[in-house]
This record gives sequence, structure tokens and C-alpha cells, in this order.
Amino acid sequence: MEQEVRDSTQRVLDVAETLFMDRGYNAITLRDIAEEVGIKQASLYYHFPEGKEQLFLAVAERMFARHEQGIAAALAREGTDLRAQLRGIAGWLGSQRPLKYMSLLHTDLAALSAEHRSSLAQKAHAALFYPVRGCFVAAQERGEVRAMHPDLLAGCFLWLMDGLSYGELREGAPPRLAMAEEVISLLLDGLLPRSLEGKPILAGLAGKKGERIA
Repeated sequence: MEQEVRDSTQRVLDVAETLFMDRGYNAITLRDIAEEVGIKQASLYYHFPEGKEQLFLAVAERMFARHEQGIAAALAREGTDLRAQLRGIAGWLGSQRPLKYMSLLHTDLAALSAEHRSSLAQKAHAALFYPVRGCFVAAQERGEVRAMHPDLLAGCFLWLMDGLSYGELREGAPPRLAMAEEVISLLLDGLLPRSLEGKPILAGLAGKKGERIA
């Protein structure tokens, strides 16, 4: 009996995660979830007596725990090279259901109580933001990349990874991992063309007093 209850709860969580992540917290009702699971709406209160917010909290906590473990495992495999670390994180994120991280933080969490909003924001940052930030901080300390605010770098990386969830839906889009590689190259190598020596080609950029650089 206990195993059946646990299995039923996991089924509810799986379905709720799919619906919440695809359509957002505000767009989903308990009726939507119950219909997708194939149970009566009242039965959801057996598992989550406090209703929709309690269910979303359980979904998000489980999801962030999964991401925290997955990213930690990816970083453990990749060693200390920043490019390899970012590839590992990108690979993990690409293996999971699209997270829509920014929308979750700024839209879904805003619909929750202040207590739950604060708790989930901390767990989201611990699972995703801080590990990425730590990679950039360590790379700067090693002299691997130039100094730049690590919060900005981590936020840009996660925002760009988020965007791939939409980009891969475009007809003719490259595979997700190929797009992720381009994003990582953009962050680490920049957008300016490179000479054979690996230095940026500055010809055509404005120099002092508006003259062109030879």
C-alpha cells in the first residue's frame, strides 16, 4: 500500500512538472493535472492537502535537487578547464526537460507566497547559478579568463542556455549541443574575428580621434 502511494505521488509530480515547465505556474490548474494523471481533482489533495502551491513547491524542490546533483556530477567529470566545465553543464541541461530558468524565477516564483518564493529562489541559485558562478570565479583565479563580474557571466550563460530551448524548435536549427558549443565559444573567444596568432583583428574599428586602425 505504501509503495502504491509513493508511486502515485511520483506520477503526480512527473505530470505536474511537465505541465508547469511547459506552460507556467499561472496557466495550470489542479484540474489540468488531475485530468492528465487520470484521477479526480479531489484525489490530488490526498497527496498535497494544501493545494496547487504545495504541489508546485514539491515539483520545484525535486527538480532543483536533480539539477544540483547532475551539474555536480558533470563538473566532477570535467576537471578544472572552464570550457570543458561549461560543456559539461550544457550537456546536462540539454539532457533534461527545458527549464525556462528565467521565466521560472521572475514569473512562476512571483505567484507564490513570500516564504516559498524566497525558499525556492535560494534552492534555484544553489542548484544552477552558484555552480556556474564558481566555475567563472575559479577560472579568473587561475588566470584562464580576464576579470569580469562572475554574477554577470553566470547569468549570461544560463540565460543563453535557456534560449536554446526555443532555438532548437526552429525549423532547420542545428542540434542543441552544436548551438551550445557556439554559445560557449562566444563567451570565451568573443565575436571578433581572430588572426592566425589568435589575436582579435581590429582593422576597421574606430581608433583615436575617429581615424581607422590599420
